[in-house]
Amino acid sequence: MSSSIATQPRFSPGSDPASIESTLAPLLTSHGGRWTLARDGEALEREFRFKTFARTWDFMTAVALQCKLKNHHPEWSNTFNTTFIRWTTHHPRGLSAKDVELAAVCDQLARDFGEVEPDQQPQQPQQQQQPSQESQQQQGETTMCALADRAAGSAGDCCVPKKGAEKK
Repeated sequence: MSSSIATQPRFSPGSDPASIESTLAPLLTSHGGRWTLARDGEALEREFRFKTFARTWDFMTAVALQCKLKNHHPEWSNTFNTTFIRWTTHHPRGLSAKDVELAAVCDQLARDFGEVEPDQQPQQPQQQQQPSQESQQQQGETTMCALADRAAGSAGDCCVPKKGAEKK
């Protein structure tokens, strides 16, 4: 995941940066939140961990419902009890009010579904030959991010309005 400290948000054309920034700031790690800016400031990213796959799935289902209600979708991936979410607007490119609003919704849903806080993660005994838990976590984050990247890359023009397409 990218650092939000060095990156500035790049809002999608037509957005109102002044109104979005007040909601965005508390979400970012630089202000005590857990989201980071990525993709040169055009996206917000975060991982969520729960005790079980069932809790993770329930969280993802609740997020999916919000996506349907807001007509917006994340780039995301899931492995067992961990979900990686990236919010960005593909058309027009950049960070939008919907991205920031849905990131905040994800935080609330994660609390509601019992997200495991990073300091509450079970510690595994380290052995000399095994990589540290920190390097395993970093590799896991990279893998989850790469999964979302591949999925987003193969989705094509998912957010470009289709000519003659009916709204459902």
